[in-house]
Amino acid sequence: MLGSICVSVGHAQFFSSANVYIGSDAVVTANTEVINHGNLKSDGVLHLRSGLDNQGQLLLNGQVVMDGTGSQSLESTTPIKVGSLVMAQTGKVSLQTTLTVVDRLTFGKGIIESSKQFPLAFGDNAQVVGASNRSHVKGYVQKLGDDAFDFPVGDGSMLHTFSVSKPADYDQILVGFVGQNPSRLSAKRSAEVADITAHSYWDVRGVNAKNELQVSIAAEQPNDKILQLRDNQWNLSASNVANNVVSTQTILNGASYFTIGTQSIEAAENADVSVYPNPSNGSFDILLKGFTANENISVDITDLNGRSLVKQEGQVKDLSTKYTLGQEVASGSYFLRVLRTEKNQTFVQKLLLNK
Repeated sequence: MLGSICVSVGHAQFFSSANVYIGSDAVVTANTEVINHGNLKSDGVLHLRSGLDNQGQLLLNGQVVMDGTGSQSLESTTPIKVGSLVMAQTGKVSLQTTLTVVDRLTFGKGIIESSKQFPLAFGDNAQVVGASNRSHVKGYVQKLGDDAFDFPVGDGSMLHTFSVSKPADYDQILVGFVGQNPSRLSAKRSAEVADITAHSYWDVRGVNAKNELQVSIAAEQPNDKILQLRDNQWNLSASNVANNVVSTQTILNGASYFTIGTQSIEAAENADVSVYPNPSNGSFDILLKGFTANENISVDITDLNGRSLVKQEGQVKDLSTKYTLGQEVASGSYFLRVLRTEKNQTFVQKLLLNK
């Protein structure tokens, strides 16, 4: 057992086939690769400067500091968990196993390279501080839990954060930044899309996500929109840009792909309102084309005599949804009116009910 001391380890087999405990007040520095065949438990501070190869039992409840020079790798026959992690590497750290940070990751310098097979994972309520162009994750990051989170992903030279709002329930989301042309996934795009960035996209995987949340990424230009790959083509998502960040609402369930692009001038200027299906049995979607997510509108459904059946005011992201008229509303013709408040535009659509 190690107490309140600082120990420098200078050979690779120090922990081989031994039972070693690092106490909570101890600081141990491994200047060469640590190869563990035994039982290693640390409640203290462990500095790794040349990598770790774990083939035994490993329990790192304390802090792990990656502060070597050049490159080092973390390998293990089982996933590794650390209480907290500090990135101070002059170079890169390559993950050859899943590494989960339970409490906190502090970026300072150096790049963590991960993959879809071996991501850098964060437990529920884990925190990330200090992510920057010089220190972030090149590859994939996984988040467990139901809190909002900024995924510190990038391309190894620039940070390209992907953020999610607080999910409605416990969730598991995997995000990877891919520095390749989005056309490798699909060269098709909807008529509303004018241009697509040529250099990158985000690969996002959600598990058991059933509710909408907000996703946000950094905008390159003020008129950037979020594009999402749906039905094998890039489609425009209702987006809002504020403080150089572009956001949209979506459901992350299964594989999703996002990139940024611009909306065609025709689509932006020629807003349109439609109803689907029409005729309907009383349950239908109101489709708002060419509107922005945070734009204020009012929705009014009336009968032929002008009597209001539904009247709502709010933002597009909240009112562009499914509507249901009850059984008390008879079959026949009705009017849907949408007022674009800030532009003083009114759209009228005839609505047919066939119950």
